[in-house]
Amino acid sequence: MVGLDALLSVIENPARRRILEALAREPHYPLQLSKELGMSQQAVMKHLRVLESCGLVKSYREESDLGGPMRNKYYPTVNFTIVVDVGTNIFHAEVTTREHEPAPVEAEEKQAREDQAKELRERMSEIDRRLLDLQRQREELIEEKESIMDEVTRLTADLPDYQARRAMYEFISRPDLDPRQIARQLSMRDEVVMRYIKEWLEG
Repeated sequence: MVGLDALLSVIENPARRRILEALAREPHYPLQLSKELGMSQQAVMKHLRVLESCGLVKSYREESDLGGPMRNKYYPTVNFTIVVDVGTNIFHAEVTTREHEPAPVEAEEKQAREDQAKELRERMSEIDRRLLDLQRQREELIEEKESIMDEVTRLTADLPDYQARRAMYEFISRPDLDPRQIARQLSMRDEVVMRYIKEWLEG
């Protein structure tokens, strides 16, 4: 699985994002990408090598439809989503990947093309609507998290020890971690973190 830092390093380049966008539609060979994106074929190949080295694309050999030599056609190999939340007292970044088996190109059509296109558009519209609803719900939950962490900041402001404030920040913001896991994450001793938490909870 490709890590978050590696993905961010690769897709920060606008040209590589445009190449991935084109490949997401259908496999392309370098000359197609060069013409479509207005780049030199040399530049396209340079970006494809970067994407391939990170495992984001692969290629297969295909005969030219113009009777020329065999050529490489590229396609994406990783489906992923990157989420980054930044706000007052909140920072969260993660990458998730999904398995996806594309439908066979020669799949038999079960209905007239016009009806099929209408159905696909309706399904896509419904998916977009649901994604928008989820995005709004997510924004509301992020605002609630920010409010909670604002309260934590207020409650820990009187702690003179920076490490104690860090420990309490992690203790509240990462309920999935126990004190020992928090200690490892902060490179602190277990007993120190547990003492900070005990003293803070007891007031």
